[in-house]
Amino acid sequence: MDFDNITEKYDAWFTTPLGGAVDRWEKDVTWTLARPVPGEKVLDIGTGTANYLIELAERGLDCTGLDIGLKMLLQGRRKALEKGIKLKLVTASGEALPFPAGFFDLVLSVTAFEFFENPVLAVQEMTRVCRPGGRIVVGVLNKWSIWAARRRVLSWFRDSIFTHCRFYSYIEMLHLFGSAAWTTSVFAPPGIPDWLIPCFSRLEPLLRKWAKPFGAYLVICKRQKP
Repeated sequence: MDFDNITEKYDAWFTTPLGGAVDRWEKDVTWTLARPVPGEKVLDIGTGTANYLIELAERGLDCTGLDIGLKMLLQGRRKALEKGIKLKLVTASGEALPFPAGFFDLVLSVTAFEFFENPVLAVQEMTRVCRPGGRIVVGVLNKWSIWAARRRVLSWFRDSIFTHCRFYSYIEMLHLFGSAAWTTSVFAPPGIPDWLIPCFSRLEPLLRKWAKPFGAYLVICKRQKP
C-alpha cells in the first residue's frame, strides 16, 4: 500500500466535524491507557503525519516517529515546525525497528498495525524496544464495528486503503499481546449528520461501558514487566 498517495486526504479528514470528533474520542481512550509522562521517550510506529506525536511533544515527551511513507513524514515535519516543535522522524518498517533494546518508555502505534504483513514480528519488535516497566499501546480498527463492516463492503467495489488492511477484534489483539488492558471508542455510525455529533459525544462514556466490544476504535495497553 502506497500511503503517500493519501497524505492530503488523511489530514483533511480531521478538519471535518465528524473526523475531528472521532479524533477526540480516539485520543481520549488512548491517553487514558497510555498515561504519557513528560520527559519519557516515546516511539510512534506508523506515525503518518504525526497527529499523535505532535500532541505528545506538546505534552513534553521526547518524541520519535517512524513510518514507511516519506511524504507522510515530511507533512508531519512541516506541521510540527509550524508549531515550533522538533521531532525525530525515521523512514523504516514497524517489523524491523532500527533502535536498541529497551530504548523507549512508551511504544505507540495507532491505526498502523492493521497493515503489517507480519503482526507477530511487529509485536516482537515493539516488545524488544520497550524498556522493562514501559508500556506498549496499540490502536486498531475494530473488526466488530459498523465502521469496519461498511469499509469491508465498500472495498469489494473499489480499491481503497481498507482493501489492504486487516481488522482486529479484542480477542485477536489479546492473543497477540497477551494480558493487556483494552477498551474501545467511536460508537457513532459513519456518515452521521453534524448535528448528531454532540449527542454521541455525550453517549460515548456510557457506550464505552455497555457496548465495549463494538466501538470502531480498539486500543490495548500492554505493560512490560519491570
